[in-house]
Amino acid sequence: MDVITRLAALLVAILLAIDAFSGERTETLRVDRHTLTHGSSWRHDDTYRLHFIGGRVESCEVGWSAFNALADGDEVSVDTSRVFKSCDGIRRGDEAVARPNARKWFMLIPIAILLAAAFGLIQFERSVDDDRRWWFG
Repeated sequence: MDVITRLAALLVAILLAIDAFSGERTETLRVDRHTLTHGSSWRHDDTYRLHFIGGRVESCEVGWSAFNALADGDEVSVDTSRVFKSCDGIRRGDEAVARPNARKWFMLIPIAILLAAAFGLIQFERSVDDDRRWWFG
């Protein structure tokens, strides 16, 4: 792997680590509206999204119970990650409407792969002399 690709892998790994493990940012927002997007008919993959006003987070994808628990105009506290602004939790007063998921712990997998690539432990390229370089596998 060339130097630029290794530096890019290191930079992305650092950004993911900062996003996953730095402290959350909490904002007090007001629910503006609800949107429901229906997925394919055979999977029943509906997407429930709450839209907010009054902060840097515009919307969050939530589950069905959080979607129905909040009404337009409700004031909520939204916990977000610092780098990519992903929603980690929503609270109304002391009630947790949407709880944080295990996203932070699953981020360890791509962080580890990117760090291994950045330090040269994983090589994604083959040499020009290798006959298999034009084939998958």
